[in-house]
Amino acid sequence: MIGKLIGLAVAGSTLVAGALPAVAQEEPRVFTRTGQWQLDAGEAECRLARNFTNGEDSIALALERNRADNLVRLVLVTDDLRPFRGAEEIGYRLAPEGTTVAARFIEAQMEGGQVYYNLGNLPLSAPPAPGAPPPAPGTPAPPYDRAAELEYAAAITGIELTSGLTHPVRLETGSLRAAVQALQACTDDLLLTWGLDWQAHQTMTRRAAPEGNAWEWVPQNLVAFRDFPAFTAGRNPFRVLVSAEGRPTACAAQWPSLSADKNATICEAIMENGRFTPALDATGQPLASYWMADWMFSLARPPAR
Repeated sequence: MIGKLIGLAVAGSTLVAGALPAVAQEEPRVFTRTGQWQLDAGEAECRLARNFTNGEDSIALALERNRADNLVRLVLVTDDLRPFRGAEEIGYRLAPEGTTVAARFIEAQMEGGQVYYNLGNLPLSAPPAPGAPPPAPGTPAPPYDRAAELEYAAAITGIELTSGLTHPVRLETGSLRAAVQALQACTDDLLLTWGLDWQAHQTMTRRAAPEGNAWEWVPQNLVAFRDFPAFTAGRNPFRVLVSAEGRPTACAAQWPSLSADKNATICEAIMENGRFTPALDATGQPLASYWMADWMFSLARPPAR
């Protein structure tokens, strides 16, 4: 399954992107794609990577995914980006129609002198309509719409780094439809690796969701304010497998950045105290599935609670 779709990603990469309008006062440095997309399929995540060059310098782009959803983590590896001194955010947008996102980035020096930049998760979907009310607290997110994600990805032709750098940069990716199709196939295999029915998840009608407030499951004050930076840039989410009866059956921290002891304690608390409304398949029958908990949105105790 994955091999077939890697071929589609490679074939799609030969399309030539049209010229993109500059969005900054200074003309961006343009990097064009070289080589092919490379897919790395692990047991906990999928990574799709490709190199870009302007003839002199190069930037490696990676799109990483650890769930069957429309989120990807945006990672850049290069020695050619120059954030402003003291900059905490890099602004970027998906060209040609995307709006600029200010991402608090993680930076790390790698062997060989290159620098790793993690810009966190971004959704491959259209933003909510202006004025649309936010979902009510505790409302499960709608099921993952694979077709809508492919349609959105097909219109993307580049990624522009617009602010936070001494010089703006544009990566001319070409249409991302085939690349995202390969990621979708890879995440199907992730579900298979976790012992879940990946085919039933393609047509599920409801996600698994906590019963009540998930933050009540975790001991208070286990995670201190000083620990919060460990959760930036999409790091340290918890993957909880949920039975058709709504019981947690396994828990693991992914892309861990919190201490191993704290992650183990959090998972033990979820396993002992967690109760879920189970996922439903296309016929409305309960389905063994999973729940992804990003700490700041799912498990952090609200102030004064």
